[in-house]
Amino acid sequence: MGFENNENEQRQGLKSALSGAQINVSILWMRYFSIGGSVGEYEVEAYLQGLLSLPGLERDLLAMAANELTNHTPATHAPYADEFPANEPDHPDEPSQA
Repeated sequence: MGFENNENEQRQGLKSALSGAQINVSILWMRYFSIGGSVGEYEVEAYLQGLLSLPGLERDLLAMAANELTNHTPATHAPYADEFPANEPDHPDEPSQA
């Protein structure tokens, strides 16, 4: 599975929120798992390091977990996938998949 167009930006936003709130991966993962996340703590760590791609739903659950842990403080907001422009095809000749 390759990285989606806005996945890097979403990851960076999550990392920034975690750093700003001083939340470690273990705490994030416990909250993420409790709200229905399905990947393990090691996969979350790999995702945050940019070594693993995660589906949009899992990324949004991580953002939700982080935002719940930070009480939605604007300075520590982790972005959701729908906060980015719609994904454009990698090649202009390819039709977008809706």
